[in-house]
Amino acid sequence: MNRKFILAIAGLMLSCTGFAQDMEYTKKLVEKLSSKEFHGRGYVNKGDSIAAAYLSKEMKSIKLKSLTENYYQPYSISVNTFAKNTKLALDGKELKPASEYVVNPNAKAGKGEAKLTWITKDILTNSYALGTFMKKDHSNSFLAIDSTGLNNPELYNFAQAMMKKNVFDAKGMVLINGKLKYSAKNKLVDFTTLLVKTDVINPKIKTIQYDIQSEFIEDYKTQNLVGYIPGKTDTCVLFTAHYDHLGYYGDSMYPGANDNASGVAMVMNLAKYFKAQKKKPHYTLVFALFSAEEAGLLGSTHYVEHPLFPLEQTKMVLNFDMVATGEKGIYVINGKSVPGEMEKINAINKEKNYVFKMYPTGESSSSDHAPFHDKGVKAVFFYTHSDNADYHETTDTADKLSYKQFEGIFKLVRDYTEMK
Repeated sequence: MNRKFILAIAGLMLSCTGFAQDMEYTKKLVEKLSSKEFHGRGYVNKGDSIAAAYLSKEMKSIKLKSLTENYYQPYSISVNTFAKNTKLALDGKELKPASEYVVNPNAKAGKGEAKLTWITKDILTNSYALGTFMKKDHSNSFLAIDSTGLNNPELYNFAQAMMKKNVFDAKGMVLINGKLKYSAKNKLVDFTTLLVKTDVINPKIKTIQYDIQSEFIEDYKTQNLVGYIPGKTDTCVLFTAHYDHLGYYGDSMYPGANDNASGVAMVMNLAKYFKAQKKKPHYTLVFALFSAEEAGLLGSTHYVEHPLFPLEQTKMVLNFDMVATGEKGIYVINGKSVPGEMEKINAINKEKNYVFKMYPTGESSSSDHAPFHDKGVKAVFFYTHSDNADYHETTDTADKLSYKQFEGIFKLVRDYTEMK
């Protein structure tokens, strides 16, 4: 065995070991960010700011350059918070917050008792009955859909959409679902929407009692983080992920391990890799971690309105959101909107087989790639395909993550970035 071959094998082994160490770093970072120390990276106890301070230190340890102090791009948002437990009872029986129900986060504070009026199959399937129902005064009632015998998913979904818009001018809405998907909102509405677990409510229930203690913060200070590696050219490639999550709903914390500590870990892995290379990259590589994605893509929207690197010099945005599963492959959201770049990504994967299934999709506004796309910048969003049953629930914890496609996505993006 000649010396050159031995050195090549040794280099390959070191390379493999290097990424194994990065996977260890990935898991530690995800566990750290989803721990109680960061309060769910939301707005109660300023969890997002605690996470930002930690990630700023991480960027500094990697020795990324910064255009601002501490890598921060500060801005302000409005956001509704639920620092105290809400209360909800159905016919006097109290439910457990976060596990049996949640309040839609656009709800104002309030308490009281109200009649629960059910929209039945007969109302939904008879235009006269529906018209009569809509003419009634529901201003002191909460409305819910009795889906018994309603074997029409499209009609049910349409009725749910009407309820979310409160076309009935009701006091509030009760949406019934098998999953409780909490979120964040930066605006309030004049009615209250409750999301209740399917197995704790039925059409026999006639009254609800509620006590909602929320705080709407109009000038909440938050920040993006942006670090970079200078390239041979000012043309840049942007790697992005949101680091915020949903924080607390009363006593219940939303850890946000997959959503989106995993995306943060991907961006930081890429930063570590490219910073460790001896040669200067061809493109300037920008690593941006956005806040307030869960409140409506507010961090990425602020960035595109106040870009630290000119958008016209941004060759590509590679966004990562929920990338720690992948039993069914990966999605490249917006991939069909950038056919030339998608062709390159497909060619790499066809040769190297980094991910076993890849599904490019059309336009979507589902994550932080969207504000860039809207400004005419090429942007895609990597997302692992699995059941993702813990999405926006208190059960999105680090111990459940398989990282099935994480290394494959890393290598795919690495190789794509190194192309000129």
